[in-house]
Amino acid sequence: MNKIKVAVFFGGKSFEHDVSILTGIQVIQAIDITKYEPFPVYVDSDGYWWTGAELLDTKNYPITDALKSKLANVSLQVGEATIRPSLKIVNATLFGKKRISFDIAFFAFHGAEGESGAFQGLFETSNIAYTGANILSSSVYMSKIATKQICKSLNINVLPETIITKPNDTEFIDIEKLLKNIKISYPLCAKPANLGSSVGVCKVTNKEELSSALLDIFKMDNKAILEPFVENLVEYNIAVMKNLNDEIITSVIESPNNDNTFLSFKDKYLSENGAKKKGLNISAMPSDELIESRRKFAPKLTKTQEDFIIHSAKTLFSFMGATGNPRIDFLSNAKTGEIWLNEVNPIPGAFAFYLWQNSEYNISYTELIDIVIENGFKNYDLRQREINLKTSDSLIFKKK
Repeated sequence: MNKIKVAVFFGGKSFEHDVSILTGIQVIQAIDITKYEPFPVYVDSDGYWWTGAELLDTKNYPITDALKSKLANVSLQVGEATIRPSLKIVNATLFGKKRISFDIAFFAFHGAEGESGAFQGLFETSNIAYTGANILSSSVYMSKIATKQICKSLNINVLPETIITKPNDTEFIDIEKLLKNIKISYPLCAKPANLGSSVGVCKVTNKEELSSALLDIFKMDNKAILEPFVENLVEYNIAVMKNLNDEIITSVIESPNNDNTFLSFKDKYLSENGAKKKGLNISAMPSDELIESRRKFAPKLTKTQEDFIIHSAKTLFSFMGATGNPRIDFLSNAKTGEIWLNEVNPIPGAFAFYLWQNSEYNISYTELIDIVIENGFKNYDLRQREINLKTSDSLIFKKK
């Protein structure tokens, strides 16, 4: 039996570039090689695509020019009626291999173009199967503003927000002018409107801190969101997807160990308690010990809270087309019990496999990857349309 060839894309022009590398390599390590033949496609920070076995060794990052000379520089082969999708080898030698064929693109991106719908649009335009959320849901999920508006329309509770647009001159922000006619109450949470989970997120307690936070945010995004800071903060996360029977299912609920404060990007990945300081061997799968140390599964919740989390996750997922396997994050005040949907991660780190592994379904990382790929093919089939111009009423140019 011929194996399904999977091009695993990772990296990209994103602040979460390095985390994406980890996820991409982990996917290739965990995939069922009896069914699939995976190979890496690394997108560097300049947007160039590379492939080669050297990309599977984390010691080779960051990629040097010397290493690039050993890799194949590739681009998507489009505009040709080929039997299978393929990557053209740009730096191919005269008698060397000219292209690499594959059956499906597996997106292991985090942030920016990889999660925002840009890559999804490229592959849909090229009529190539890919994994994860579709164009619409990817772009909406990556916009915290759009996600909030849709949640409101679906009666899903979210925190009130104030949107601050980047001024033309960011060398000096006139905070008084920028916040004129805007009621501000401290403490508050400031975050970019269109970046990945935790990137650029910070708590501010006064005008000076807010001014500094906005300067940082406007280096990354052209819009900032200000929200009330949730006191006695507890976070809850849940993953959602369609199983192979096309049923919408949810994972176990988790509560990250955050000591009643939000987790920034540095907290998650670079702090003393984060993966880097924990001594995580990034060339291997995350250990159960590491996973357990950073989160509590099936935390104690009221029935109202649990029902809200599960119902919100399923409702939003269904409304947005029920594609991919996003992780949906919630905020709660531990004392009052109030709870709000915070944001959606279209492609969560490690695909949130630990939420499925510890769920009632007991889905392993390998099994999860299989479901993600199968759903990618199903979504591809659903997008196919038979267009017969000869019988169409839309023809303008006809042979006489």
